Amino acid sequence: MMLYEQVEKREKEACGGGVTTVTGSCKFCGQVATRKALEEWSGEEIDELATETCECVDARIYAHKKGQKERANARIDLLFGKDNKSVTVPDAAVDLLHKAVYPVCEGFIQSMTVDIGNGVKGKINITSKGIIKVARTKTDTSTYEA
Repeated sequence: MMLYEQVEKREKEACGGGVTTVTGSCKFCGQVATRKALEEWSGEEIDELATETCECVDARIYAHKKGQKERANARIDLLFGKDNKSVTVPDAAVDLLHKAVYPVCEGFIQSMTVDIGNGVKGKINITSKGIIKVARTKTDTSTYEA
């Protein structure tokens, strides 16, 4: 969850309790910004919030990629994690899929497919529009000998 979303959530839940106004700076352009943040956050987290919400080009690209990575990891947990009811996936395979998010999102590789076994495959790829796609396929093959 992006930091500004955590602040919004806390404000709604606690009617503004635990939220304070702080000053942080963007790690790309150095612009100083005043934002609402959680009281327990460190200076690094405050600067990260300022970076996520800054309007400079580098910060916008950074925030976009960070959001993509978080959503892709959430989709992996949804499709392959312990709470999915469709298939049983070993923890090592789920960890491998999580580790593939970074190189795919950053453009180092186009896709990665993990053959989990029993006809189940997990695939992470980046589309031509720059969207990260997480897919689970399960093939069911029936073969009979006579």
